[in-house]
Amino acid sequence: MLPYALGAQAPLSHAELTAAVLDGDLVPVSRRAYSPTAMPPSAVVRAAAAGVMVPNAHAAVRTTAAWIHGALPEEPDPHHVQRIAGEPASRLLRAGVAVHLWPLPAEDLTTMGGVRVTTLERTCYDVARETLLGDDGASARAFAWFRASDDLRDALLTWLTAGRRLAYTRRIAAILQEDVTRYTS
Repeated sequence: MLPYALGAQAPLSHAELTAAVLDGDLVPVSRRAYSPTAMPPSAVVRAAAAGVMVPNAHAAVRTTAAWIHGALPEEPDPHHVQRIAGEPASRLLRAGVAVHLWPLPAEDLTTMGGVRVTTLERTCYDVARETLLGDDGASARAFAWFRASDDLRDALLTWLTAGRRLAYTRRIAAILQEDVTRYTS
């Protein structure tokens, strides 16, 4: 595993990476990845940084996807990955990674920075479901970000009301709709 996810052709030592950060040439993107200072933080940069944690046949989900999309300012610990439907199942044990085995449909995925990540809509659903099930940490903070994002609300409501066979979609849609009526009344 490379000590960084962006830009270099050959691995650099920790000392070289630290020196580059001190010199202002690199900035930390995550615990294991760095990017050039000229490359502003973005979803693509965060996705490439998370790529070292996302194994083949899996996608970044839940709080990891929320961090990639910008809904969380800090990198999650652990990272969350989920097996993609139709991909070969494999046993995976990796420190710092929570693996979810239920197959994830390909239509709920996008590719950023060479890494498969759940779409904004699916990510909102995942963190909202975790919040409804009692997570008051990173998932709740990510869901609050989605709830405050007026630009995404219509797309989120459309996705949630499209007749998907997922638990809690009506309840999450009602929460988002309640936010609209609360702030427009």
